[in-house]
Amino acid sequence: MGRRAAAHGDQQTQTTGSSELTNADLYPVEQPPAVPAPPEPVAAPRAPYAANFVGATLVVSAPEGPGQGATGLARTLPVDRGRTVVVVDFPPGADQSTFWPHVVTALNGRGPIRLAVSHAGSMRPTAPAQWLSEQLQAEVVAPDGVLTTVPGAAFVVGTQGYGSWVRFQPNASPMPFGRRFPVPQWEAMDPNSPWPTGEIGISEPVPAGLWLRAQQPPFDPAAQDSRPIVALPCRENVLTVVVGGPGQSAIPTDEVCRLLTALPQAARSRVRLVPYGVDASLGREVADALGEPIAMFTGLPVGNLRTGGPAVIAVDPRGQQTWRPFVTEVTFHPDETFPTVSGYRAPVPGLAEVSPGVFSLGDGVVLEVVPSGLWVREQDEPYNAAEVRSQPVDPEWARLTVGTPGRTTPGAVAVHGAALVERLEPEVRKLLRLVFCDAKVSPPPPPPPPAPSSTPGQLASALNAAKQALSARDSADNGSGFFAAVTPAEPEAESDQPAYASMEAGPAIATVPSHALDDPDEAAFPSDDPDSTPIRFRVDGPLPLAPLAVWELPSDGSDERETVPPDHSSSDAERDTVRRALGERYGAHAATVCRLLAQRPDAEEDPTAFESMVTDLTALLACVSQDEEMVVDRLRTGNLGRMRPYVACIVSALNRLPVYNGVVAVWGLTGSTGPRRYRSGDVLVEHGLLDAVANPSGRIEGATEYLLWSVTGRRVEVADRVAMATEERVLFTPGTPFRVLAVAEAEGDHPQQVLLQEMAGPLADQEIAGMRPSVLSQLERAAANLRVLPVSHKVAVEA
Repeated sequence: MGRRAAAHGDQQTQTTGSSELTNADLYPVEQPPAVPAPPEPVAAPRAPYAANFVGATLVVSAPEGPGQGATGLARTLPVDRGRTVVVVDFPPGADQSTFWPHVVTALNGRGPIRLAVSHAGSMRPTAPAQWLSEQLQAEVVAPDGVLTTVPGAAFVVGTQGYGSWVRFQPNASPMPFGRRFPVPQWEAMDPNSPWPTGEIGISEPVPAGLWLRAQQPPFDPAAQDSRPIVALPCRENVLTVVVGGPGQSAIPTDEVCRLLTALPQAARSRVRLVPYGVDASLGREVADALGEPIAMFTGLPVGNLRTGGPAVIAVDPRGQQTWRPFVTEVTFHPDETFPTVSGYRAPVPGLAEVSPGVFSLGDGVVLEVVPSGLWVREQDEPYNAAEVRSQPVDPEWARLTVGTPGRTTPGAVAVHGAALVERLEPEVRKLLRLVFCDAKVSPPPPPPPPAPSSTPGQLASALNAAKQALSARDSADNGSGFFAAVTPAEPEAESDQPAYASMEAGPAIATVPSHALDDPDEAAFPSDDPDSTPIRFRVDGPLPLAPLAVWELPSDGSDERETVPPDHSSSDAERDTVRRALGERYGAHAATVCRLLAQRPDAEEDPTAFESMVTDLTALLACVSQDEEMVVDRLRTGNLGRMRPYVACIVSALNRLPVYNGVVAVWGLTGSTGPRRYRSGDVLVEHGLLDAVANPSGRIEGATEYLLWSVTGRRVEVADRVAMATEERVLFTPGTPFRVLAVAEAEGDHPQQVLLQEMAGPLADQEIAGMRPSVLSQLERAAANLRVLPVSHKVAVEA
């Protein structure tokens, strides 16, 4: 039964299948046409060139793209309206002739072309520009020479052929265009080729205009003195005429006049002379010779200001660029002693301009830009303003004149002048020279003798706040970069080497009574004015600890030791050297000193020359705040070298400070075999600066104690506002001699003590001998008091 069913099922299945086939055959269904397989993609042929716009310039290069040189050139090229500016970057290592057909393909249909490819517009029959013009059937402008770019123009340098841009057209002769693109208004007025002006000079075309230089050596655009001139920007309406060159023969005035008279009259109004390694009086000489105004830049016009005028930088006789004068252009008129300012830049942002080149500082004080730098004066114009305005630009110094010649400088003028320094550009502050006018028109008197009047005593207080500003400054420099290294003399024996005290953590220094005369100010500063009292030199501390004293016998003169006399007064040359050496530090220190000097009640009555005062005191500030260790070490070697001007100004500044008469203490190194043996009557000197303490609050462990009677030491108060304590330092000039009066040998924990008296001449010795109580008695009491003080420092002796 099951088999039948299965068989029946199989039969039924077959029958049904037969039925389906029959139906499909009877009623056929239309099938969609077969879709052919898509063809495999074929890689497109790679273009043998690439054409990309960089700004408004089209750069044709290898398929990999243009190089940095071509891209940089494209960015500096000006836009040429009506032409496509094209730079061709040939594939490296390939034959250029094989790439020109690709350039034709890239430029086809683009219209007139300016081709920025050096020598592409040469006059040879095979010139690429001529061939390209024929292929494109379009105008092509190309350079016949080396193409260089400066701000504002693309310039063609060349001495053969046309040496200029040349226009090529199909089936036409080439036509020269000129050396510059875009074409400035004066292009057709200047000689387009070198032109001798006489036996000395020759006029060379440069992008900015002309360079009247010596015929020898021949012009080389790549020479060191030529590169700054070739790089000067081209100005649309200014024909720049550079005169001279560093180390070249001077160009006679008549040759300068010959060049200018060869130009059309319309061109002369566009001329701006540029003295290059020559004296700035050139402009006045040319104006007098031609009988017409002559405009002159005060330096090289190297760029443009935001206000549209030229950015000028001064150049020294060696061709080195120094600082940017605030007066950028002056005009010389015939038979006039000094020029008028015809171009300037704002010295400080944010100042209100009350008249051309004059800015208000407030309080009736104005700031005027002058060729030599800046002038801070009263608002009312003085009758002798020509004395300041006639000063030419000095490439070595930026001059800041404060006050009016022949008048006493008011306090408000001095305050604003000092405050202005900190607002000037860093590059100007490095070369800043402060010039304070005095009531005397004659040359300033010599500095005061070592025994100063009340005025230097009043100046001492000015250093007080100046040191406050310096103490907060970063001391990373530590004076190491002040001068170039000078080989020191042979070192002394190991036992004579100085050591320095290091401070341990402990209580702050407290004030204790000093052992001095009852009225040292009266003895040090005799004055006709009973109300006149010296102002002490007060410094915010703490100061760095002074080097320990190293005593030696006086020099007999045979060792040729280099030092500075104790009564030395600094010279102009020494102060100039210090200003240059201190660099940026000078501007900050001097500004503080000037501001404080001006704030004194008697500032308007101070007859001393401010300039020498400020520089001397600034040198002393730099020394006590950072450089004392360096100065002392150099003085001890006896080989000052280039540091001598610095030491000279320090000594000159000390002579301006109040004298201290009384007992002071210093410490010296104890040798490895014990303290040195001294005898009464021995004469000792410290060749470095001797830095003593008049009111010690502690003693130094491990050091010999020296109690000195000061006659000419200069007083410096060091105030610690945080610890509410005061320490009084007394500085002696290098080589000050002292005579040993007594010696107390070391006993137990108490070190050796040496009592000395300063040798200040017969008159001082006579006065000291008549004192009651005697100097020796006061020294002995001071020594006893010193022994009971706690130890506040320890000597760190290097092994």
